[in-house]
Amino acid sequence: MKPNVPVHPEDAILEETVEEALENGFDIEHKQFYGEEMPVVHGRMVEFSGCIFEKCTFGENEIERIVFVDCIFKKCDLSRCNLQKSTLQRVHFSECRMTGAGFEHAVLMSVSMNQCQMDYCNFSDAKFQMVQFEDCALRESTFYNLKWKEWIVDKCSLIRCEFANTSLKDMDVTGCRIEGWQIDPYSLRGLKVTKEQALTFAGLLGIKIMDL
Repeated sequence: MKPNVPVHPEDAILEETVEEALENGFDIEHKQFYGEEMPVVHGRMVEFSGCIFEKCTFGENEIERIVFVDCIFKKCDLSRCNLQKSTLQRVHFSECRMTGAGFEHAVLMSVSMNQCQMDYCNFSDAKFQMVQFEDCALRESTFYNLKWKEWIVDKCSLIRCEFANTSLKDMDVTGCRIEGWQIDPYSLRGLKVTKEQALTFAGLLGIKIMDL
């Protein structure tokens, strides 16, 4: 799952590197960016490989498709970033702010997110394979028609999340906070929860718990 990043990537300026890559049709490889902002790119495709981003800001971009392979993000701000139709493969996010980011129709493979702020994210129609969220805040995020294989959530806040047409069979959320979910019976079937967590779903199933 770990990204394959060079030991000493080349320091580069993000805006200049992106503009040059778009002009010449090149992928961006083995670069390191620090404290910079992703330029606005409308309707173009950008691919990063073997890169490190630290304290960078991505903003509300409208990239047609973005690809990250073997990349590391440290303390970056991707709040409200449009990552629709993006591809992330062997990517690690650490202590990043990603509030309101859009991952609709995205493909995430061997991706790990640790201590990230991800409230209000949208993962509708996305595909997960070997994805891990650890100690992340995902409050009020949306998972509609999500397809996944080997998805792990641990010590995460999933309060008031919405799940629809997304099978959670064999998903283990016993280490997470799950109050206030909006979820359909199909998605709920087979979910692994604690006894206390199971009580939160009783109302959804029409079960009345009686004190004897």
